[in-house]
Amino acid sequence: MSRVLKIVLGVFAVLVVLVLAAAALIMFVVDPADYRDRITQAISAETGRSARIEGDISLSFFPTIGFEVGRMSLGNPPGFGDEPFVEIESAAIGARVMPLLSRRLEVSKLRLEGLQLHLVERADGSANWRDAAGEEDTGAGGAPPAGGQAGTGFQFTRIDGLEVRDVNVRYEHLGDGRVVEIGVPRLTTGPLSPGQPFDLEAEVTLALDAGATRVQGRLETVLLLHAGGSGLEMSEFVLQVDATGATLPGGQQAARVEVPRLVVDLAAQTLDLPQLVLDAAGLRATAGLQGRGLMETPEFDGQLEVAEFSPRELLRNLGEAPPQTRDPAVLGRLALSAEMRFAAGTLALEDVRLVLDDSNLEGRLALTPGEVNRVRGELALDTIDLDRYLGPEADETAAAAPTEDTPLAFDWLQALDLDLGLRAGSVVVSGLRLAAVETRAVVKEGRLALEPLSADLYEGEARGSAVIDARRAPATLRLRQSLEGLQLQPFTTDLADFERLTGVARLEADLATSAATTAGLLSGLDGNVGFQLSDGYFRGVNLWFEIQRAYALAKGRPVPEKTSPDTEFRELSGTAVIRDGQLVNEDLVGGLPFIALAGRGAVDLAAGTLDYRLTATVIREAVDETTGERSELAGARIPLRLSGELASPKVSVDVAELLKDEAVEKLKERALDPLRKLRDRLRPDG
Repeated sequence: MSRVLKIVLGVFAVLVVLVLAAAALIMFVVDPADYRDRITQAISAETGRSARIEGDISLSFFPTIGFEVGRMSLGNPPGFGDEPFVEIESAAIGARVMPLLSRRLEVSKLRLEGLQLHLVERADGSANWRDAAGEEDTGAGGAPPAGGQAGTGFQFTRIDGLEVRDVNVRYEHLGDGRVVEIGVPRLTTGPLSPGQPFDLEAEVTLALDAGATRVQGRLETVLLLHAGGSGLEMSEFVLQVDATGATLPGGQQAARVEVPRLVVDLAAQTLDLPQLVLDAAGLRATAGLQGRGLMETPEFDGQLEVAEFSPRELLRNLGEAPPQTRDPAVLGRLALSAEMRFAAGTLALEDVRLVLDDSNLEGRLALTPGEVNRVRGELALDTIDLDRYLGPEADETAAAAPTEDTPLAFDWLQALDLDLGLRAGSVVVSGLRLAAVETRAVVKEGRLALEPLSADLYEGEARGSAVIDARRAPATLRLRQSLEGLQLQPFTTDLADFERLTGVARLEADLATSAATTAGLLSGLDGNVGFQLSDGYFRGVNLWFEIQRAYALAKGRPVPEKTSPDTEFRELSGTAVIRDGQLVNEDLVGGLPFIALAGRGAVDLAAGTLDYRLTATVIREAVDETTGERSELAGARIPLRLSGELASPKVSVDVAELLKDEAVEKLKERALDPLRKLRDRLRPDG
C-alpha cells in the first residue's frame, strides 16, 4: 500500500514539475505582445468598434497565473467622433496556481487604473453606449452561479482585494448642454471571501455645471455579502461629503452620515437599520428603520429625531441671513421627534413632538403623495405669540410705503386632499389674545373649508366658519362669524392701543369677496353685518357736556361745569350691508344719558374713511350740568356729522341748525299764543 502511495505521489510530483517547466518555457518562448493585433481584432469584431492596445501585455504563471495589460482604448460608434469611448491606463488579474489544483479559485488583488469613460447622448436620444438598434450594450455574460461556484467546476474561495484608482466617468448631453463628471480617485477593499466581512474604502468626486459645483465624498465601511446575493450586512459606515460652488449656500457645505449597523436579508425580505445619524450645517438628525416585505409589499417602521438646534444659526450656516423679527430672540430653538410608519404608499407620523422656542406642538400626520396629495391628521399647540415672528414695526416718522398689490394664487388647492384638525391653547396675533382656538381644515377638489372656526377672546366667544373656493377663478372667500360677550376695553387696547372705549360687544357677520389680487379683497367685499355695543363708556369725551357747551357759547352764556370726563352709553346698535367694499349703515341707533342717537352713514373699507350724519335727540328728562334743573335743550334735535379717517374721525355739532330750530319753535309758540287765549275764554267754565 505504501508503495502505491509513493508511486502516486511520484507521478503527481512529476506532473507538477512538467507543468511548471511548460509554464517557464512559455514565458521565455512566447511573447504576449505578438498577439496584440489578434486581441484587438477580436475585441473590434465583438463590439463593432475600433480597439487599440498601446501598453505592454505581460503574463505570469507561478505562483500566480496572471494577466496584466497597459494602456488600451475602445472607440466610439460611428457618428460620435474620434474621442475614445473608454480608455484604461492599466489592469491586472491573477489566480494562485496551487489552489487551482484543488479546484479552488483564489484570485489575487484585482487592479484597475486610469479608467476614462465618455458617455455622450444626443438630443434625439441616441447615445454612444447603445448599439444601432438603440439597445444598451449589457455584455455577453450572465450572473455567476450561486453558492460560490465559478461556473467551470471551481469553488470560489477568495479575492485578495480590489484596487481601483483614477476612474473618471463623463456624461454629456448635446441637446441641453448638461455635463456631469463622476470620479473615483481611490477604491480599495480588504480580502473578499464568501461569508466573511471585508473593509471598503473609497473616494468619490462629482462635478456639475461644467465644474462650477464640486462634491467630494469619502467612504469607509465593513461589508459582508450573503451567499448567493441573498443580502448584506454593513457596519461602521461613515460617509463624509464636502461640496463647493457658487450655487451652494455660503459657497460651501459639508455633511456626515454614520450607520453603525445595517442588515438586509433578501430571503426574509427584511431590513434592520437601528440607527442613522446625519450631521449637516449644524443640524443633527437621528433615524432608525425596520422593513419587511421588501420585494413584495414593502412596509417600514422607524423613529426620527432632530436634536435641538437654532434655526437662526442653521440659516447662517447655509449662507442665508436670518429674518428680522420683532423679537430677536425667536427662531433660537427647534427640535422634532416622531414615530414613522410607511405602508401602502402612506407615510404616517405618530406621536409628533415639535418644539419651537416656547411653543410645543403635538399630534399625528398621515401623508399619501400622488397626483392629488392626501393629508390627514390632528395637531395641538399649547401656546404661540405670532407677533414675535413678524417683521420689525415700521418707523412712524418714515413715509409710508405704498401697499403692494400681490396676486392671489390658490391653484395649489387643486392638488391637495386635506382633513386636518387644529387646536391651540392660546394664540397672540395682531396684538389680540385668543384662547381655546379650534378649527378643522378640509380641502377637497380646490375648496378649503375651516369649520368650526372658534376661539375664546376677552371674556367673549367667537364662532363661525371660513371658506376659500378656488374651483373657479378668481377664488371666492367667505366668512361667517358671530361674536358674543366681547369686553371692548382690553380688546381695543391690545388691537390698537386704544383704551378709551369700554363695554360689551356682540357681532354677526356674513361676508364674501372675490378677487385675483390683494387689492381687490376689500373693494370686492360684499355681505351683511349686525352689531350691538352695550353698558360702556367712551373715555375722554363727554358728548352731553360738549352739546351744552356749544349751546351756551352760541347763547353768550357761561360754559357749564363738566361733571364727568366721559360719555356713557347704554346701547349702540345697527345693521349694515357691504357691497363692493362699501359698508352702508341705515339704522344706527344709540342710547346715552339724556340723548338718543339715530342716523345713517357709510364706510369705505378700501380707503379707510367714513361719513355719518346723525341726529342727537335730547330727552325730556335732560338736566343742566350747571343748575341741575331741566335743560333748555330738552326735546331738542341736534344734527351731528362724523367724517374723515377711520383712525381719527372728526365730530361736528351743527349749533346753527339747532338755534334755527329753536327760533322756529318760538315763532310757532308766539303764533299759537292768541289762539290758546281765545280758546280759554270760550270755555264754558271760563
